[in-house]
Amino acid sequence: MSDEILMTESVQVIHSDETGTSDYMINLTLNYYQEEGQWVGFCEELGTSAFASELEQTQAELREAVELQLNGVEGITDVRDYLADNQVVIQPVKPSRQAGFATV
Repeated sequence: MSDEILMTESVQVIHSDETGTSDYMINLTLNYYQEEGQWVGFCEELGTSAFASELEQTQAELREAVELQLNGVEGITDVRDYLADNQVVIQPVKPSRQAGFATV
């Protein structure tokens, strides 16, 4: 990528099972840069991307896109295999109440 990364953030994403119990967490790296007057964000590990005119909007849209991607993958295949294929480390967590994935 020829565009200079202007900001990087690490986000924790919590997975909960169908009962709403949190069972594991993953850490993802989100990078942001500007291209032709737009902010572009992308997740290093998953290849997910989003863009908007404001950085804050790009951050929100990228986090939502990551959640949608992970929930979609979980609906069609073993998400743990998908994460392993993308070199994402799964870490156990304490129980929560919400089903699916959520950024922290």
